[in-house]
Amino acid sequence: MSRDELLERFSLERVGASPATFDYDKLDWMNGVYLRGLDPVEYADRLLAHLREQGYDWPEELVRDAAPLVQEKISRLGDFPAFAGFLFGDVEPDRGLLDPDVLESAADALEAVEPFETEQIEAALKSLCDRLGLKPRQAFQPIRVAVTGSKVSPGLYESLALLGRDESLVRLRRAAAARL
Repeated sequence: MSRDELLERFSLERVGASPATFDYDKLDWMNGVYLRGLDPVEYADRLLAHLREQGYDWPEELVRDAAPLVQEKISRLGDFPAFAGFLFGDVEPDRGLLDPDVLESAADALEAVEPFETEQIEAALKSLCDRLGLKPRQAFQPIRVAVTGSKVSPGLYESLALLGRDESLVRLRRAAAARL
């Protein structure tokens, strides 16, 4: 909520006399409910404004493209840089979570994907799991860590599509080489 909205909804008559503790977790939850209820365009506008206020000068189009992926997953606009910052700069994946064989195979599979869009990426990676005899979780975690630098991120297929073919392949191959 904006400050003006909070002031508009506040009333001293509704304040209880008993001592209360402020629950920050509940506030985060409430903020998340509010953000998820926003129209996607308004959410993206607010996200961009917040990022600009915080000094981030990330490309507007990429932020707008990423906004729908995070709207359901983060409870504060300030969480965006940690959750989706991988889209705007290099990452340093945890080498212990990487599997060079999976990463090289994923790079080879994704190199052939045309067009490089979410549905085709999903099909290629599911096929990769079948070929390698791995469950999706076993194959996708090293891929996610290699391209996002984290075990938690927006959807893998969507993240790869937003990064684009070239950057996705660079990150996968760099991570595979780093683990060897």
